[in-house]
Amino acid sequence: MPSVYIETYGCSLNHADTALAKTVLAKRGYTFTDNPEDADVIIVNTCTVRMDSEERMKKVIRRLREIALKNNARLIVAGCMAAAQPFTVKRVAPEAVLVSPSNMHLIWRAVEEGVDLLREPEEAKTRVMPEPKYAMRGKIAEVPLVDGCLGNCSFCITRVARRHVYSRPPKLVLEYVRKLVSHGVVEIRLTGQDTAVYGIDIAGKRLLPDLVRDIVELDGDFMVRIGMMSPDQLQPILDEIVDVLKHPKVYKFLHIPVQSGDDRVLKIMGRRYTVDDVREIVKYVRSRIPGITIATDIIVGHPGEDEEAFENTLKLLEELRFERVHLAQYTPRPRTIAAAMPQVPDPVKKERSKKAMAVIERIGFEEHSRLVGSRARVLVVGPAERGGLEGRLYNYVQVILHEKVEPGWHEVEIVEATWYDVRGKII
Repeated sequence: MPSVYIETYGCSLNHADTALAKTVLAKRGYTFTDNPEDADVIIVNTCTVRMDSEERMKKVIRRLREIALKNNARLIVAGCMAAAQPFTVKRVAPEAVLVSPSNMHLIWRAVEEGVDLLREPEEAKTRVMPEPKYAMRGKIAEVPLVDGCLGNCSFCITRVARRHVYSRPPKLVLEYVRKLVSHGVVEIRLTGQDTAVYGIDIAGKRLLPDLVRDIVELDGDFMVRIGMMSPDQLQPILDEIVDVLKHPKVYKFLHIPVQSGDDRVLKIMGRRYTVDDVREIVKYVRSRIPGITIATDIIVGHPGEDEEAFENTLKLLEELRFERVHLAQYTPRPRTIAAAMPQVPDPVKKERSKKAMAVIERIGFEEHSRLVGSRARVLVVGPAERGGLEGRLYNYVQVILHEKVEPGWHEVEIVEATWYDVRGKII
């Protein structure tokens, strides 16, 4: 049978989509190769969230196109760039077949028929789950809950690529988690653009708290990490989320992207909450769950951000002391509102990014340094990206170990801290 080579970029949803594509193609008899030179079909699952992402994708597509043309292989460009920027992709690779994220379960048609799949399918991919062997990374697995969001942020091209909210039915998710655990998964990552909106489209209400309650009742020794939630979508279910976060099988971890510490900029961004809303959420959650890790996202240099607005962001970082911050410089994205606004000069964005990163690294190091000398149970989940083994504390703080142990729970002493993680040794 024909062999398939796949490269995947971007967020956890993209990686879940690749696992789904592999599942579909494997059922039709395709095999997979790690070498594009040996492939009859070359697939790249793209990310275009930022301008540098887009430029990287162009280089990747050009490289894979050359291989495909030389070997008479079919080139398929899938993911967010295919959906949001199809004309850009076609300029780089006119022969490429395009597949949007909502059509990944039908990728066999792109492979076998050579047809672009960009329209919303009649048969939603939310009825299909990837096979565990394609979804697992070591003992970790992403569980895709929901595509799309209810926002319309001025800077976001993902909203163009994943237009609608599509939730997978709870019974399907539960059965999938059960299957993953039976395959040895110890960390279940519930994933979506905004997990707080899970269920809105299929039940008319938010189902995330009920889903997590059902998942933790499944047999098995595993932990659940709840994925990103927009502050405004979290607010209606905040008490319920706090309750499920208290369960021993759920990491004490919350990812709520604030994006800016200035209300005027938040309004320009199209965000539907205020800085005070975020303050209240953070302070309330910390009062109810001691030791919880709260992560956030920050964009610097968004149109409309002046020096005062940027200083307000720095002040918020100092005040709330987020344990982890994903920092990005704003870059204009096509088909978004912010791209047409007056832009902050690049040198200004770079300088602000440098200042913000200094604050983030200092706070991260200070918070993690509190753990040095302590002993804790750590869930070892597999190899770390930069060597050693990766483990997690109860609050999802990453622990790097340089001793060989089996995945699972281990008693560890924390011996060193960085701004990003802590280092430990087995007791």
